[in-house]
Amino acid sequence: MVNALALATALAVATFVPTLQTGDTIPAIPLVDQSGRAFSMEQLHGNAVVLSFIYTRCPDPNMCPLVSSKFARLQAQIGTNPIRLVEITLDPRFDTPRVLRTYGQAFGANPNRWTLATGAPSSIDDLATRLGIATQWTTPATLIHTEAVIVVDRDGRIAETIGGNAWTTDQVIALAREAAGSESSPLARIGLWLTAAVEACGGGQGTINSLEGLALLLLIIGAIGAVLFRALRRAG
Repeated sequence: MVNALALATALAVATFVPTLQTGDTIPAIPLVDQSGRAFSMEQLHGNAVVLSFIYTRCPDPNMCPLVSSKFARLQAQIGTNPIRLVEITLDPRFDTPRVLRTYGQAFGANPNRWTLATGAPSSIDDLATRLGIATQWTTPATLIHTEAVIVVDRDGRIAETIGGNAWTTDQVIALAREAAGSESSPLARIGLWLTAAVEACGGGQGTINSLEGLALLLLIIGAIGAVLFRALRRAG
């Protein structure tokens, strides 16, 4: 039987629109990192930031653990680029700095590159809501929530918001490099656009990377060209 609360939450999530949009500045709420030090997004100005929300008790391997696994791959792809990773817990009452530190260690989080943060529940709830993360507790330890990754530029402004968790690390690292001023990434944007189009047409959780996106775009252009060529021949 479908849980009525879960269904209602899913319907609410489907229509939720974030209040912070591309170009808006991420609010600098006071947080605490996994080492117990005061932390704020303002401290990372000058770096591009890849931001997401998780909670350590998440029981679904395709939700928070998947996102953190992708963050581990992002960390390996950063190289010398001025890019930082931030995961903020949606369960600050349970996820203390010590709990976050243990969680981060399980994924190989380097505190110099990857911050796991907690803070006041009301502040985190407000920030998450404004960034499009809808939440609903179904049990004292189980939270239903939407997924998103937010790419923030060097000035602390939102450069890109990608809903769901069907993004690839190649796409996000390319967008983060662009936000850091390192390079432009039209192929990453093509991949994200085509992935969103596939999902909108009922394609499930599949992802399209940059090269696949370019290949698919060229195929589409080629198909359209062939149709137009035949139409012109018939008209002639």
